[in-house]
Amino acid sequence: MSASSKQRKRLGELLIEAGVLDASQLQGALAEQKKWGGRLGRTLVEMGFVDEDSMVRALSRQLKLPVVDLDTLRLPPTVTQILTVGVCERYGVFPLGVDLKQKQVQLATSDPTNVAALNELTFKTGYKVQTAVATGSSIDRAIRRMYYGEQTQASKTATPQRFGVQEPTFGEDEISGVKQRPVPPVATVPPAPPPVRAADPMAEIEAAAREAEIARLKDRVAALEKQTTGQVRALRALVELLVESGLIARDEYLQKAQQGQAAVGQAGFPPK
Repeated sequence: MSASSKQRKRLGELLIEAGVLDASQLQGALAEQKKWGGRLGRTLVEMGFVDEDSMVRALSRQLKLPVVDLDTLRLPPTVTQILTVGVCERYGVFPLGVDLKQKQVQLATSDPTNVAALNELTFKTGYKVQTAVATGSSIDRAIRRMYYGEQTQASKTATPQRFGVQEPTFGEDEISGVKQRPVPPVATVPPAPPPVRAADPMAEIEAAAREAEIARLKDRVAALEKQTTGQVRALRALVELLVESGLIARDEYLQKAQQGQAAVGQAGFPPK
């Protein structure tokens, strides 16, 4: 079966075929998604049925798509000119580059099986969409970092290499992007080598303290991400209680949620 025919399958089907999800878990996640809306992939992660890295590896293998690590990949600031932030947030994608001659845009997505969304992006931009797979949280961090100028840090997560799995990836030289002209080398006098200095005990102590502080900050970020997931579940339980008590209507809640999501994408696309 070709990658394109597999891509027409739904996310849950591919994850079951890859052996990272079972049918009962999928049914539970679909029921949760029907209640609250949102993307199935994020619902599966929030319910603890599959972790993001396993999902990315499974989709990469099943669809033969490259994996991109947005937390380590260095992209030029000009990639934000390809799509507006509203479009990125609405469709859960992040631009990697664009080929103006081929009229092709490269996007990172956590759900390459969402053909309807990719077709809509193709229709509205006028560019053919080439996809790579990335975790949903890394896409969120890249949006906050590149569009909002926030300092983001990934929490400690498993990687394909830790499991002995080699996945195809986009390297920096493979991203088309908005290419910069090479700067010709300028002849310079090589700098003199720095003087050899004796080890500074205080500097070593300060460096160790900085490393410890960085480790503490990373642990705190991981704890905050876990706490946020718990708060989402608690909020859903609260809304469910309000629905059962007859204080709010589920259809009204879903309509408001969909209106909020649509409002995010009203910024539109940049000019072609």
